Amino acid sequence: MGEHRGGSGARGISKGPILVVVAVVLIVAGFFGWKALGNRIDDQGQQAAGTCVEGNRTLDITVDPSIAPQIEQLAKRFTDTSPVIRDHCITTAINAVPSTLIVNALAAGTEWDSTALGPRPNLWIPVSSFELAPLSGKAVINGEPRSIANSPVVLAVAPETATALESANAGWQSLGETTLALPVGSPQTVMATQAIAAAGAGSGPVTLEQAQSSPVTSALSALASQFQSLPTPPDTTADALAALTSGATDTVTAVPAVEQSIAQSANADMTAFSPSGAAPLADYPAVIVAGGGIDETASRAAAQFSEFIRDAEQSQIFVDAGFRVEGKSVPDLGALEPAKIESTLTPASAETTAALNAVVANPVSVRSATILMDTSTSMSTNLSAAGAAIESQLLRSPDASDVGLHAFPGSSAAAAERVIVAGAPLDADQRTKLTAAMSSLSAEGKTSKYPALAAAYKDAATGYDANRTNSVLLVTSAATDESTMTRAELLSAIASATDPARPVRVDVLVIGPSGDAATLQDVSDRTGGTLIRVNPDDSAAMSAAVAELLS
Repeated sequence: MGEHRGGSGARGISKGPILVVVAVVLIVAGFFGWKALGNRIDDQGQQAAGTCVEGNRTLDITVDPSIAPQIEQLAKRFTDTSPVIRDHCITTAINAVPSTLIVNALAAGTEWDSTALGPRPNLWIPVSSFELAPLSGKAVINGEPRSIANSPVVLAVAPETATALESANAGWQSLGETTLALPVGSPQTVMATQAIAAAGAGSGPVTLEQAQSSPVTSALSALASQFQSLPTPPDTTADALAALTSGATDTVTAVPAVEQSIAQSANADMTAFSPSGAAPLADYPAVIVAGGGIDETASRAAAQFSEFIRDAEQSQIFVDAGFRVEGKSVPDLGALEPAKIESTLTPASAETTAALNAVVANPVSVRSATILMDTSTSMSTNLSAAGAAIESQLLRSPDASDVGLHAFPGSSAAAAERVIVAGAPLDADQRTKLTAAMSSLSAEGKTSKYPALAAAYKDAATGYDANRTNSVLLVTSAATDESTMTRAELLSAIASATDPARPVRVDVLVIGPSGDAATLQDVSDRTGGTLIRVNPDDSAAMSAAVAELLS
C-alpha cells in the first residue's frame, strides 16, 4: 500500500530557474558595462585630440581693408570656439592689405616680401573674383573660391550728376560727359572696364575678340585718355572719391566704387548711380592659397574658417555692415537706395583682362593725325608690315580722332605728296576707307621724304584743331632722301609753317637699322615729336613703335 508525505514535511525549491535569472542579470550588466567602457574610451580619445598634441598653429588670413573689420570680428569668434585641426590648436591672425598688392605678388611667383605684405596668407579675401584672372594656371589657388558677401560696383557721383544720368538712362557704355575715374590697377577699374566692354554682350564674359574690337578699344581709350589728361588724376579709387567731393574743378565727376563703401561714407555730397547693363560684383571670394610651403593643416583650417563665416548666423555681420549675402534681405543702406541688380557680369579670362587693362593703362589720345607713308621703292619689302601695324593701332583709336592718309608722290606725280584719304573723324566709314587705302598702297618712285613731309606739315598746320593733339606721322625707310630739296630748305619750310600757339608735332618711324636720319631727328625735336628706329624684321617692335607714336 503506498505511503503519503506527512503534513509537516517541507517542499524543495528547484535551482534551475534561479540560475537562469542570475545569468540574464550578468549578461545585461556586462552589456551596459561594455557600453560604458566604450563611451569612456571615446571620451578619452576626444580629450586626447583636444590636448593639441601637435601644438598651436596660426591661420594667416589676408583681407582687403574694405572688409577687414568684419573678418576681424569673425576671426575672434572662430578662435573662441577653440578649433582643433589635425591635433593642432588653431588661432587666427588678420592682415589687411590692398588686394591688388597680393594678386601681383602671387602672380609674380617670386620670393614673398613679408615686410611689405605680411606673412604669405593661408586664406586670402580680395575685393572681387575679377582680380583672380592673372592667377589662372599658376597653381596658387586650392579649390574653387566662394563668395562670402557681395556688393555691386556702381558710380559714385554728385546728386545732380545722378539726376542727369538717370534722365538719360545711361549705361556703362554711354556715360555722357562724365569724367570717369580709371586709376590703373584698381579693382574697381578692372570691373568697370569689363562692364564698359560688355557693350550689349549680356552678362559676359567679355571675349578677347570683343576686347580688341574698335568700339570697345575706342570707348575705353577715350575715357582713359580723358581721365589721364586731368591736371592731377587720382592714383587710387579712394583718392578719386575724395576728389569727387572736394569741390575742385577739373577733376573726376564719376567714380566706379563698391556700393557698400559709398553708403558707409554717409557723404551728403555723393550718391550712387547704377548704369544699365550687367552689374560687376565685388564678391569677396575666400581664396585658399596653395604653394609656398602651405601644408594640409593650414589648408583645412582655411577651409573651416571659410565655412564658419558663411554660416547664416555669422554672415549677418556682413549684412549689418551694408554688404549683400545670398539668402538674406538686401541691407539697409541708409540714405542710399540699393541698386536693383537684373544680371551680374561674369569675369573675363586672363588674356582678355590683360588686353582691356592695357588699353586703360596706355590709351590712345584723341588727336588730329596725318599719316604720311613712304611709298618709294625703298619701302617695297616693308610697306605691308607697316600698314598692318597702323591698321591695328587705328582700331584702338577713339572715334573722335580725326585721321587722314597721305603718301609720297609716286613716279609720275608732280605734286610733293598725294592725299589718299582726307582727314575725318574715325567713324565706321572713315575706318573702312583708311583700311582699304592702306592695303592698296604700292611701292614706286624715288625717296622724296623732304618735300612730302614739308607739304604734309603745312596741311596739318593749316587744318589745326584746338580740341585735339595735332601731329604728322612719317613712316619711312632708312634710305637717304633723293629729292632736290635740301636739309636747310626742309627746316625752313617747317619753321615757316610753325605757330607756337597751334603746335603740330612731327613723329617719325624709320624702318631700318642704318641710314641718315639726322635731319628727320632735327625736325622731330624742333616740333616736340619723337623719332623711333626699328628693324624691318621685328614686327613686334614695329607695332609697339606705331602704338607709341599714335597714342
